[in-house]
Amino acid sequence: MMYFSKYDYTIIRRHWIMLVFRYFQFLLFLLLALLLYVISLKFINTTWHDLVHFLIFPIVFGLVNYAFIKLILSYIKYYNNLLIVYKGQLIVIQSSLFFKDNIEFIDINKITKLDTYCRGLIPNVLWYGNLVVEQQRDEPRLFHFVPELNKALHILKKEKQRTIEERKERYMVQDEKDKNKNSVIKKNTFENTLKKIKKTIKTIKNK
Repeated sequence: MMYFSKYDYTIIRRHWIMLVFRYFQFLLFLLLALLLYVISLKFINTTWHDLVHFLIFPIVFGLVNYAFIKLILSYIKYYNNLLIVYKGQLIVIQSSLFFKDNIEFIDINKITKLDTYCRGLIPNVLWYGNLVVEQQRDEPRLFHFVPELNKALHILKKEKQRTIEERKERYMVQDEKDKNKNSVIKKNTFENTLKKIKKTIKTIKNK
């Protein structure tokens, strides 16, 4: 599930094609290690056996370990590389095992333009592409491997419209409160002034 909606937030996970690319990369490293291992077996009983033992075998061991470590880190990065739409904010989370988590908050109302582009046969068949977010006075942000771009656009535009209406309603209520408060202040001021005038007139009559 690449879209998860609950209550007032929506989580967008990157497309699963990212993991497919990592699997392909993992297999390439294993094939390279296997190829070096097979070649080294042919020279293990020759005068090159020292080179095989002290250079080729460590390289093969290093490649296999690197392939597994990179695959594990790719899993962690995939499941912790998220876009979250929550209460007028686009929250960008990029997390890894070794580096400090990067969390960014983007005010949806400050987004001036949303754009998408999907190039190539595979992205169009599997429904993924790049999401471009342009903000006021900031450089455009590019998010890769976003699934179902039209759905992402719909969620962001809907949230922006909702926050605009919510803020308008809040401002209208606040303006109404301010007006009522000002009218009460004016009424009290008028009554106090009227009392002072009556008091002054009464003082003049008594004299």
